[in-house]
Amino acid sequence: MSVLALALVTAAVSLVNAQSWSIAQDLQGNSFFNGFRFNESVIDYNNFGNVHFLSQSAASQAGLFSVDSNQHAIIKVDNTTSAIGDPTFGRNTVYLIGNTALNLGSLVIFDANHIPYGCSVWPGFFTQGAKWPEEGEIDIVENVNLATFNQYSLHTATTCNQAEGATQFGRTTNTNCTVVPELNQNTGCVVQETKPNSFGSSFAQARGGVFAMQWDKDGVRNWFWTRTEVPSDITSTNDHPDPTKWGIPSAFYPASGCDPKTTFGPQFLTLYINLCGAFAGNDNVFASTCGSVAPNCSVLVPDAANYANAYWDINYLRVFTDGTTPSPSSTGSSGASNPTNTGGANSPTNTGTGSGNTGGASLSASVKDMFFVPVAAAVFGLLAMI
Repeated sequence: MSVLALALVTAAVSLVNAQSWSIAQDLQGNSFFNGFRFNESVIDYNNFGNVHFLSQSAASQAGLFSVDSNQHAIIKVDNTTSAIGDPTFGRNTVYLIGNTALNLGSLVIFDANHIPYGCSVWPGFFTQGAKWPEEGEIDIVENVNLATFNQYSLHTATTCNQAEGATQFGRTTNTNCTVVPELNQNTGCVVQETKPNSFGSSFAQARGGVFAMQWDKDGVRNWFWTRTEVPSDITSTNDHPDPTKWGIPSAFYPASGCDPKTTFGPQFLTLYINLCGAFAGNDNVFASTCGSVAPNCSVLVPDAANYANAYWDINYLRVFTDGTTPSPSSTGSSGASNPTNTGGANSPTNTGTGSGNTGGASLSASVKDMFFVPVAAAVFGLLAMI
């Protein structure tokens, strides 16, 4: 085969394997908070946290969210109110839920400079269905207290497990994704990041980094890069990211163990900060990193000095679609009707590690027909003349 023929065949194959992503949401700077509604709750009914989630107007008045002079979105816990001596005190913070649904064939890229941390602090950035757990949850950034590594997880109502043979950099600590409330089973299928500087003070000292989550017919993938490792096709202005060039993900949940088409309903971006509660306040979890600081989690909450680092500093949040499912629909003020982040409600158990080969994402049949068939016909027509 001639050099020209080989080049043409290579080009055709590349079109088959490529997955084209187009921008669906671009949340950054002054537009960041336009993508969310504020979930107001006097107390945290879902996770028993020592917090009050404020309305947008109340949170604005309290200075709990803003856009700074660098166009970074800032979200924080109240760190000025002193309630020392009040063991029932709940500290003010915010719970943001996206206005627009994500459908199968979505890619989320999240660039942050600072993730909330500290003893009793429980930050979460994840997606969830309008009905939980029936429509599932995908945790992108989550851990608690003074942990130094991020955790990824899925939570589902249907039987779902992380399949064996999943190539990933992270360490699987629990393979069962299924939530069973009557058994108090809600650990989720957890993968712990093994790259350094993915959470806590080290993340901030390294000037932050970038997380990505891809949810398509092949499953769910999560990536993390420190500031100096971010792929060149990921920027706040590039509308054409290419996950096929990103290499092995930190976490991979193949479709063979958990069908991404039926396990998850439309997903809503969720961003919040909790304190104590079912994860950070779990006695064993708290003691593992903060046992020398306090006898238990809740005694820390009344002292505002404990929350100087309990804030998000976000460069941008972008959502892309591959066009294989209908465009995301706007929910207006509805969104997830009964939001719950229980991604870390129980401390995970170590039940295995991931291994194997993932391969790359592929185009749907309809997209292949649209792009590959005419190109292939042209290529092989040219080959016939060579």
